[in-house]
Amino acid sequence: MNIDLNRDRRAEERPSDDLDGNIPTKLTKEELLDLSALSPLRSTFHIVAEWTLILTAIFLCQRHFNFAVYLLAIAFIGARQHALLILMHDGVHYRLFRGRRLNDWTAEIVLAWPNLISARAYRRNHFAHHRYLNTAQDPDWSRRQGDLSWVFPMRLRRLAMLILRDASGLGAIFYLMLVRTLLSKDTGGSRGFLAARYGFYAGVILLFAWFGALHLLLMYWVVPLFTWLIVIFRIRSIAEHSAIEGHANAYAQTRSTGASVLAHIFVAPKNVNYHIEHHFYPSVPFYRLPQLHRVLMSKSDFKESVHVTRSYLGVLHECVRGSHSIFGMRPSRVEV
Repeated sequence: MNIDLNRDRRAEERPSDDLDGNIPTKLTKEELLDLSALSPLRSTFHIVAEWTLILTAIFLCQRHFNFAVYLLAIAFIGARQHALLILMHDGVHYRLFRGRRLNDWTAEIVLAWPNLISARAYRRNHFAHHRYLNTAQDPDWSRRQGDLSWVFPMRLRRLAMLILRDASGLGAIFYLMLVRTLLSKDTGGSRGFLAARYGFYAGVILLFAWFGALHLLLMYWVVPLFTWLIVIFRIRSIAEHSAIEGHANAYAQTRSTGASVLAHIFVAPKNVNYHIEHHFYPSVPFYRLPQLHRVLMSKSDFKESVHVTRSYLGVLHECVRGSHSIFGMRPSRVEV
């Protein structure tokens, strides 16, 4: 995999020079080293736990099958697919394991490929997002320009229809467009890498076909991937960089969100809700983001400069035109 490890690690361990001056709070070197320390055992535990939860959900749904149980299984498995992608994201930042080869191939085979993503291609996209946050050179930001689905605030009915469209599976086209974009970045890879990746897909399909279980692959992997996971992506993408008014710099247009137990299970696993903290210090692995959040929140300049919303419902509240009268809610932003 033709990536300059030192160059890419430097790129992901600090923000771009253009945005560096907008960070309101700087950790000491000792604080950053402590928070950035890797725990391969914890990474392994989380990877094994997520796959175990997926297999358990499939087993229980098959054993007690009815429509309501199946819908719950779709949401639960879709959220676990999201958890695998968050773990892949840590691998993209070299945060899973100390050894590059183990880190990268685990991110690919165990976490990314099952979700139709290439971690090495996503790394290129994601590092550009970090370096050029919310500018024309940010691929995530530029993909949404001119798309009315990402213009906020919007009417409640339109937002509800977008979420229902995603839940129905019709929103899968946008995931496939992202996959296609990342696939185009695969072409720079070695023939061995491409053969391994597409051989993986062929092997999985042949294995399920051999055991007469292609219907299980469709029911318990493809359907969650193209329904609930798409819903999560929309809600999370809105929460991270959308519907934040009146701020000029890129970091002020980035949000962290509080998450309940249910939100952690079905929408925001692996502390992905601590998004602005991740942008400030991407060398901190996911399991130390709550600690990073507490450290930063103890500093008054951080509390006064960032946008933190109490909940994901609060995020949607901030997105909707006339939301105060519709929801009857108090302002959802907090400074605690």
